[in-house]
Amino acid sequence: MNVSTAFQALLTLAPVVLAINPAHAQSVSEPLPCRTVSIVAPFPPGSTTDTIARALSTKLSTDLGRVVVIENKPGAEGQLAATDVMRSPPNGCRLLFATSGNLSVAPQLRTPPPYDPRKDFTAIADVGRYTYILYVRQQFPANTFSEFIAAAKSAPGRYTYGTGSNTNFLAFGYIGQLTGTELQRVPYRGEPPAFTDLIGGQIDAIVATTMGVPFVRDHKLRALAVMSRERSPLLPEVPTFAEAGLKNFDIVPWAGIVGPAKMEPATVTLLTAALNRALADPAVQSAAAKAGFLLTPSTQEQFKALIAEQHTVYGDKVRQLGLTAE
Repeated sequence: MNVSTAFQALLTLAPVVLAINPAHAQSVSEPLPCRTVSIVAPFPPGSTTDTIARALSTKLSTDLGRVVVIENKPGAEGQLAATDVMRSPPNGCRLLFATSGNLSVAPQLRTPPPYDPRKDFTAIADVGRYTYILYVRQQFPANTFSEFIAAAKSAPGRYTYGTGSNTNFLAFGYIGQLTGTELQRVPYRGEPPAFTDLIGGQIDAIVATTMGVPFVRDHKLRALAVMSRERSPLLPEVPTFAEAGLKNFDIVPWAGIVGPAKMEPATVTLLTAALNRALADPAVQSAAAKAGFLLTPSTQEQFKALIAEQHTVYGDKVRQLGLTAE
């Protein structure tokens, strides 16, 4: 057989070889086999989660050569978004902006749990840590954290607090246990509607992200304490919980990106690297700084370990406080 004949034979066989296992051929060349990647955010537009997710999506779109869109899916305090992604194909095309609320707390509040974050999702990359702040309505009879506790103790069950996430819920439960206070919970589908009612005086307080900072600056709300080790540069005059007298308050509100279980390692590696590059992008860092959100790039294994650790930590607190889904 001469060279020309051999070449023609190879051309004839090529389609047959590719047809033997086209799925395998595609998986090797395309670790992300879609033109659009959806990141499902468990909270509505305008939330801190939404702000950070959209900043990431812009950089990821350029980096991955895909259209990366944010799909807001609030409800059941983050569980709807998590369940949606858990049931999606594990091809990297549908991801979850996971938080401590929907991955660490939500499974602990229901029996049986709707999912196990250690088994039903693939850890991809850590994103960061929220700054939580205790806000009260402008007319609330307290200007400091100690005055807030005194008011709550003087009238058990009279005052109300809003929750836009399971972490908000857990935080107030923990405050109640440590201070011996009791407030009535009012659940919301995310922080934006909770802040609307707080400003309007329909509820008395909320522990939430820095989304409320502009309202403090406009004298529509008061900030009494910051849930972090150091004061927030956004509100440097507001003390930390430790400075205000609550020294054992150790809740860590985290966020990261996960996908369905059993994702291909090549896809995970691609997405982890892209997300870490996005976290180093000046535009993303600027958006995070304005939102009081601390970026925490990591390896996939480090983030996987964090999810497992926080599942245990939050589980212990939920059981200790006797919290259940309402």
